[in-house]
Amino acid sequence: MAITRTKKVTILDYLQKQGLNQKSIVIFSTNKTKETFNAESNFKLRFSARKKGVVIQLAKNSLIQIAFPSIKEDLVGQTYIAFMEDPKTSSEVEVPKVMVSELADNFKNQFNLIGSVVNGQFYDNDSTTALSKVPSFDESMAALAGTINQITAKIALTIKEIPASVARGIQAAKK
Repeated sequence: MAITRTKKVTILDYLQKQGLNQKSIVIFSTNKTKETFNAESNFKLRFSARKKGVVIQLAKNSLIQIAFPSIKEDLVGQTYIAFMEDPKTSSEVEVPKVMVSELADNFKNQFNLIGSVVNGQFYDNDSTTALSKVPSFDESMAALAGTINQITAKIALTIKEIPASVARGIQAAKK
């Protein structure tokens, strides 16, 4: 059944708002895949993504291309977009990280990753995969904090060791 013009305008408005609010959006398709995508797989993918805070929407290819003009590839087949449920708490790498790992681990024969739109710029499949391996801001800050904590602990141990080694030297000299 065809979608009415009014419904298309509503869907396009929704996609454009998501494009403005989201830091990153991942686009993937069932075109030219080895396995068919059935209702059970659809439920598993959406449920798994939702648990990680990612929303998956199926949309008409023409509407996706209007909403995201930076996409230069021709979209064919069922095309899905994935974005964070709460865009305020996400980073630019969050959605690519979740979706690339999910598609590669559990649905590699059922989907083709087309790419992603990050801050309004389109990245192809390879760039999206590379982006998914970059640590998020929070992960980078945690690693930095761990490194700083480790350095300060080593400095404290070194400072504590100086008087202890002097005391051992004095004890050895007394003998």
